[in-house]
Parts: sequence; structure tokens; C-alpha cells
Amino acid sequence: SDRSAGKLIAQTAGSEGYDIIGFQECDDRWRILGDAKAEGLQGDWEALDGGRAIALMYRKDRFTFLDSGKEDVGEDSQKQYYGKRSAHWVRLRHSDGNTVFYINHHGPLPVSSGGGCTGSATSHNIMRVIASHAHKGDAIILTGDFNAEPSSSRIQELSKRLNKVYSGTSMGGVDHIFSNCKHDAHGSNL
Repeated sequence: SDRSAGKLIAQTAGSEGYDIIGFQECDDRWRILGDAKAEGLQGDWEALDGGRAIALMYRKDRFTFLDSGKEDVGEDSQKQYYGKRSAHWVRLRHSDGNTVFYINHHGPLPVSSGGGCTGSATSHNIMRVIASHAHKGDAIILTGDFNAEPSSSRIQELSKRLNKVYSGTSMGGVDHIFSNCKHDAHGSNL
């Protein structure tokens, strides 16, 4: 609708711009990218489809593609069922020689529920994907709408294994960023 997502990305990119962007509930990554570029987003971008309405984009003028994939890591409860939930990842080598493993996720519903594949099992499955595909020395960045508040078992389990560097405030704080890096990060709900 009126390029709102693309406008928001272009308006918040700042002077350095974004390197990697993760999307949830996104069926047309190319439209979002086109809208953002029409609104002034700079750079040469690649957009990857993660299936199940998740996607990611990265700057091709800053990164070399190494590998990518997607795996189911959870499933909605029968109480609020839309289907299985995936983790979508990419390994990229930055122009400075450092490698990043970026993983994007849209978590199971209902929000913050436990049991089955909605609670801590989802977190364990995400960590399995990271362990299977990230390499020693990679900077790991995990982002997403986890459909889980900070106090949920899903987020508590991930916090035992990765540094939680940001939690949003929308819907009780269901958006999170995790990393294996131990430095300050800044983010905002867009």
C-alpha cells in the first residue's frame, strides 16, 4: 500500500545504509525492494526467498554470496494454526574478509505459547540449523518476529546460547535480534 514498507526502509537506512534485511509476512520481496529503491535506497541488492512468506536481502556491493538454505524449525499450535515455521539463512563474505551467517525466522503461534514445536523446541531447532551451517569464526546474526515475548521459553532458551542484542516493543516484544558478537547493537521496530 503506497510503498509504505519501501518508504520506511529507505527513510531509516541512514548514511551507511543497511547491509542485510530480514522480512516476515512478505510474499513479494522484489516489490518491497523496488519500492525502497524508488524511495532512495542505495546499493546493489539481492533478495532471497525463504518460503513460507519470509525473505532476506543483502548488499551485493558489500558481500559475496557463499551459501543459503531454509529449514522448518517449528509449527503453529492447533489453537491458532497457519502451518509450519521456517528459518532462512545465508552465509556471506563481507568485502573486509569477515564472514557473516545471517538467519531470519518467523515463529510459531500462538504468541509465547509452549509445548510441542512452539516453545523451546523451536529454539533448539534454530540452534541446530546454526550448528549445521555456520562455520567457526562466522559472525552469527539471528533476527525475526519470533511470536514470543522476552519471558517465553523460546527466547529464554536462545538467550542461553546467543547474546540477545535487541527486543522490540510491538505486541509485547515479539521481535528480537541475537548474535554471537558481544558488542552493542542498535535497532528499532520498523
